[in-house]
Amino acid sequence: MVAKQQVAVVVDSSSCLTKDIIQDLNISVVPHQLISQYKTYRDGIDIDPSEFYVIQKDNDVTFTTSGPTPIDFFEKFKLAAKRDQSIVCITVGSQFSNATLNAATIAARLANDSYPRTRIEVIDSKAAAGAEGLIALQAARAAKSGQSIDQVIAGIKDLIPRVHLLAVIDTLYYLEKSGRVPKTKAWAASFLGIRPLADMTGGKARLLAKPRGKQRAIDLLFQTAFDRLGDKPVHLNIMHANAPETANTMYTKAKAIFNWQEIIVTEFTPVMGAHTGPGLVGLAFHTKTIL
Repeated sequence: MVAKQQVAVVVDSSSCLTKDIIQDLNISVVPHQLISQYKTYRDGIDIDPSEFYVIQKDNDVTFTTSGPTPIDFFEKFKLAAKRDQSIVCITVGSQFSNATLNAATIAARLANDSYPRTRIEVIDSKAAAGAEGLIALQAARAAKSGQSIDQVIAGIKDLIPRVHLLAVIDTLYYLEKSGRVPKTKAWAASFLGIRPLADMTGGKARLLAKPRGKQRAIDLLFQTAFDRLGDKPVHLNIMHANAPETANTMYTKAKAIFNWQEIIVTEFTPVMGAHTGPGLVGLAFHTKTIL
């Protein structure tokens, strides 16, 4: 007889996980909203990442984003509470979206009022995209194996400081449109063929380098990851924003150079892609986990 899963894992849709993983590990995903001048979409429900990037590029649509509301989180918490499960909710790093963490925290209070016997823990992942996805993935595996909520939380807290995220931005056009980069800088980067390499590790976004050419940028991404990892056993999440061929090439290279325990390929979350645009590729990774 299979033991009942004691812990439900809830995550917001800014994480990068495949639908198969979400379904196999019973992960509850709370959607962000993707807002264009024509329509509002629920991320992962009304629109998939591949569809999003096609609309963004071909129709030159400008998107903004809005985080989940407390009610969105509450509905997921309610379903788990009715199954007599404890709940671990993992949110995108507060440095990227404090509103998402606040919404989940408010929802937990509301759910505790309605279901006082249900323990709900909201955890700031201090991560985003594929890094947040790797944290949720390991937590969900621990929960499905029958671990208690305290064991699941201990594994998450062990993992958070060990997760890294590197990304190559294909164009600054969308960052310029959203007001995050001056138009002159975006024009100069395009003219010079610069593909910025960004590091979003530990809840902080910073520019690592400004290589010319996408392949040079990807090579530098791998070199940076290898410098941090060496020959340690590693779990990898390769992300792409409607760039599957590049992601497949990265998958082959990752298998050749890393001491990999697991490699998954996922689509880069439109929650961040609304600002970075199509063509982005990234690598999230962590050393072997205790979970």
